[in-house]
Amino acid sequence: FIYNFNFIEKKWILLYNNYYRMLGGFEKMINNKSDNKKKLKQEKKNYKKVQKELKKITSDKEEIIEIRKKRYIFEISIIIIIILFLLLLLFNKTFFRENYKSDVVDINIPLLMFFVKDENNEIIFKTLRKSEFLNNYFDAYLSNLSRYDCGDSIFYYDDSKKIAIHDIDIKKNIAIKTVKIKYSMGNPDLLCSN
Repeated sequence: FIYNFNFIEKKWILLYNNYYRMLGGFEKMINNKSDNKKKLKQEKKNYKKVQKELKKITSDKEEIIEIRKKRYIFEISIIIIIILFLLLLLFNKTFFRENYKSDVVDINIPLLMFFVKDENNEIIFKTLRKSEFLNNYFDAYLSNLSRYDCGDSIFYYDDSKKIAIHDIDIKKNIAIKTVKIKYSMGNPDLLCSN
């Protein structure tokens, strides 16, 4: 009888343990399902966050690309403007030369004088050079020429180029100076009598 009791007790203990193992496993399954739901919700939230970050990164990248395109277009435009400006200066009659020479007249001028026009015995230049420099340059230039006093007028005559310079007018407009040179051609004695 004692032996059977031990057997029953062992069986009972085994059944009891199995029952609680099963219950524990069932609880774990329930907990795992709720944990899985929580994990799934968390993963969905994380996925949405990652999607938002990716959208933000791609939109930022597209924005950066757009900014770079605009910057590139701006830089190319500036380069083209500079090239056109340099070509304009290069093809100007006087900008990189120290004299203005046409069919009729040949006058020494400083570098960086932009030729505008030559009409009615008047040559017009534009420059960024300082007025002080221009005054000093033209004073030195005129001092090398022959001076003629004709009553109420004075002119300077260049014997080698057969040109008379009557007036050099320098007008300052903010940064750009306008230089007007009035001249005439011919014999200084005839010019003086006229």
